[in-house]
Amino acid sequence: MIRLQTRLIIFVILVFGAAFAASAGILFDFEQPYFVEDVGVVVKDHCMVKHEGIYHVFFIQSFPPTDGWMREEDWLGHITSPDLRHWTRQDSILPVIPGTWEDEFIWAPDIVEKPEGDGWYIYYTGANEWVTQQTGGAKSSDLYNWDRFLSNPIYNPGSWAFWFEENQSWPWSNCRDPEIFHIEGDREYYMLNTARMADSTGAVSLAMSTDLLFWTDQGPFYSHENTNMIESVQLVEDEFELYHFFFTEENVTGTHHRVSDNPFNGWELAEDVIIDEGHGAEVTKFDDETIFSRFNGLVTVENIIYFLRFDEMLLETEDNIPEIHRLDGLQPWWHTYIGNAFNNQPTWGDNPYQRGAGHSNLQGNSFLGTYEDYPEPSDADLGGFQGNEKWGLLKSDPFTVTEDRISLRVGGGDLPDVCFVALIDYATDRVLFSETGTHSHFMSERLWNTSTLIGQEAYVAIGDLSTGDWGHIAVDAIREYAQSGEDPIPPSDPLVDGPTLLEVLINAGYDPTGLAEAPSAAGHMLSPYPNPFNPVTRISFELERDAQVELRIVDASGRTVKVLEESRQPAGRWEMAWDGRDDNGEPMASGIYFATLNVDGQAAGSEKLVLVK
Repeated sequence: MIRLQTRLIIFVILVFGAAFAASAGILFDFEQPYFVEDVGVVVKDHCMVKHEGIYHVFFIQSFPPTDGWMREEDWLGHITSPDLRHWTRQDSILPVIPGTWEDEFIWAPDIVEKPEGDGWYIYYTGANEWVTQQTGGAKSSDLYNWDRFLSNPIYNPGSWAFWFEENQSWPWSNCRDPEIFHIEGDREYYMLNTARMADSTGAVSLAMSTDLLFWTDQGPFYSHENTNMIESVQLVEDEFELYHFFFTEENVTGTHHRVSDNPFNGWELAEDVIIDEGHGAEVTKFDDETIFSRFNGLVTVENIIYFLRFDEMLLETEDNIPEIHRLDGLQPWWHTYIGNAFNNQPTWGDNPYQRGAGHSNLQGNSFLGTYEDYPEPSDADLGGFQGNEKWGLLKSDPFTVTEDRISLRVGGGDLPDVCFVALIDYATDRVLFSETGTHSHFMSERLWNTSTLIGQEAYVAIGDLSTGDWGHIAVDAIREYAQSGEDPIPPSDPLVDGPTLLEVLINAGYDPTGLAEAPSAAGHMLSPYPNPFNPVTRISFELERDAQVELRIVDASGRTVKVLEESRQPAGRWEMAWDGRDDNGEPMASGIYFATLNVDGQAAGSEKLVLVK
């Protein structure tokens, strides 16, 4: 039975200690399971371990080249997190050593716990100026301080492989991305690495050790069908004793998967499936969960942003193809009370800025914005929004107020009766504090004085009860803390006799006792063509039944520039043309616009349009 020695992560969001721990104060910040690198810096292959409740991630931290054509990859980055959403950078580890076999690059770490349980071994790829790659190792007792093995380098492939120790005329000898696994009950440990056969086809090498320190080559583990290199190999056994082989293939986007009933053969005959667009995948079984993590990049208006993403994976499926269960979305202490405005929340990144509508002033990598429709990083949907048409109310689990200040960021419409974030007394349901936006996507700082509420139970309610102009709310970084020194802004005091939440809903025109979930629209949009366009694009949609249709063109700030259709239409497929002019017949400037469709008063989608001149 194979047991991966790499101790990766379990993504457990049901007990987010910082969120409801009375001693630490509440924190609602809508972060999602990502680590996002600085702009211009690439996060690549990584490994993870959990120790004393803290996740440690080690990864290739890749900087733009300062000379030559290769990026600067001179050490391994190290970050820690209690929950895989909030990250702290630690000192980097294992810098390259000038004048040695590993003086140019260090890549692709893989971490294992020592059999004695008194520390960890980390395995990595080192490379010299000719990009000759070999495997090295290091040991640590605390995960922060590492000592290289005296026996380094510990492995390179044998004569069966296309590999040169030093060759200026043929740079780049492949032996990278070490992966350690162990067959339970055996003395031996096994190591896989990226390699190349003597005939130049892509391959994976196999090495064996009885002590995790000294390794002997066992020849090829797997030989590919072509010359594309096989990288970032993972091998995992499921509950049915099937072995899942994951890898990345050179020149092919995404993570490949194959399955076999034997850990050492059968891969050539197995069906190949690409299960995800990410790269450098790590797969682990930890207690009763299997976690799938990988890196990817997102093209933004400024540069490419690189990130790690974490999701849950189900290996045991009917067709033996793993299922990836996304762990994004609102965390479990948030509950939709009515409506559908929060179905696509939180919003990933500074989404208003990406469509040219100004910065959101988010904290971290996500915020809640009911105007937005961008819950995960995607080039195709960057800047997307659902508009003002959706509505709803979101409530948090109750918590005990333990500190004398709560800070938060609020944006959206200046509509205090219908678009708000409020602190509600749990016992009476009365509003203690309430904030609204300023007719801006920018979330400004707010501060509540909760000194008279310490020990009292409360909850947070976020309302978007409007479908009119600026009918949305944006919220981030709701944080409880102890006041020290001068407040950054004047704090608000609690309302003396605030309305109940039910009264707020009724005054807004809603009766929560008789409301069902907001109905979905009886239609949807299709992709516009051509796009980008000049001078005309065609916008299509389909109706499931006869319905009242409203098709508009809006600019990046949400302002309507052209009403293409506003009438009742029969069921079927419809197509409208837009020539890049506004309602007055004036040509619009080059830029990003959006076609938005409402069907019987319900939002039915939006499509981004790029007008070029």
